Amino acid sequence: MAVIFIYFALFLGVHFTAKTFKKPGQARLFQLVACFVLLFGFFGFRDITVLNDTSHYYGFYYQQAPVARYLHETVFAYHITDKFEYGFQVLCHVLIKYVSKEPYTIILFSSFVITIGELWFIDRHTKDIAKVCFFFLIANLMFMHYCVIRQALAILCFYAAFEQLDKSTRKYHLLILCAAMFHISAVVLFALPYIRRITPDRRKALLAIAASVVLAMTIFELLSLLGLRDHPYYKAAIQKSAISLVGLADLVQLSFVLGTCLYLHRRSGQRQTDPTYFWMSVMAYCVSIVSLVFYPIARVNEYLWPFLILMLIGYLDTSRLLRLVAVCVFLTKMVGTNTFRPEWRHIDDYRFYDFECIFRIFIVAWDKCFICTVCDD
Repeated sequence: MAVIFIYFALFLGVHFTAKTFKKPGQARLFQLVACFVLLFGFFGFRDITVLNDTSHYYGFYYQQAPVARYLHETVFAYHITDKFEYGFQVLCHVLIKYVSKEPYTIILFSSFVITIGELWFIDRHTKDIAKVCFFFLIANLMFMHYCVIRQALAILCFYAAFEQLDKSTRKYHLLILCAAMFHISAVVLFALPYIRRITPDRRKALLAIAASVVLAMTIFELLSLLGLRDHPYYKAAIQKSAISLVGLADLVQLSFVLGTCLYLHRRSGQRQTDPTYFWMSVMAYCVSIVSLVFYPIARVNEYLWPFLILMLIGYLDTSRLLRLVAVCVFLTKMVGTNTFRPEWRHIDDYRFYDFECIFRIFIVAWDKCFICTVCDD
């Protein structure tokens, strides 16, 4: 964990260094470049044992790359046996066919795109880019996004769609459709433009939370009626006799975030409540309640967490004490998770990928090319 904490500290160093710049444009550019190097350098060159799903995506790419039929068919072909959404299959097919058959390509490419997307999103909402990156890291958002590559690409589509909420519902829905082509969980976001039109108030929020409690108690019966009894997620969840431990940890963290925002909102004397953020908060809380018994549904909150953390940071600017408390809460959860459930993330023993084998392949290929050239001459 020492390496991870040093890594976190680097973002704080970038944040405080940026404050020494006299021109806002220079500070912004410095933060964007520094944060890109830190994020892409850390996640883009990680070993395939770092972060749970890295090896799965690496393995999928490795299996598909040498298949002759796969290389000769159109990149728009869909294989139901691959068990990945259509958009991700097309992406992998394009990379294998036109970029490189080396399986680490998917890790490099996804890390590059996710880094660009995250920094674009953060830059759109705040001038303190490094500080937000720091909070995204300690709140486990960044680790999760680089881990779940398919959903991370869907989240980037949601970032773009969110920009269209007040401009064009049609463009919003098209971007959410693109998101769903990378991860099916994004279909839930189709409802956001309509939910945000509901006037925020305590009674409606409590009704929504009560409904989520009822749904949590009947979720398995409902999934059974929908014919999902044979789904792996259903089988894994129903075999557990107790509530999900990771779901409980998420609910505690979310309760702290929303409770802090509510307290600081009332203390500031503000009466206006943004309907979009209000219902995103309620939606996230409802999802967390259901995730106590059926944790896979927590994937929906991955779309909402970045906005909730941004909302929290905005409120924390008025209270240094609560800012310190928030950092302690996030770090406590991370340390606890990595101590008692290290298999959830696989970040304790961080190491870079061994590129030596790739270099050897490149050298052999170059030598063969050179020999062939000499022979032709």
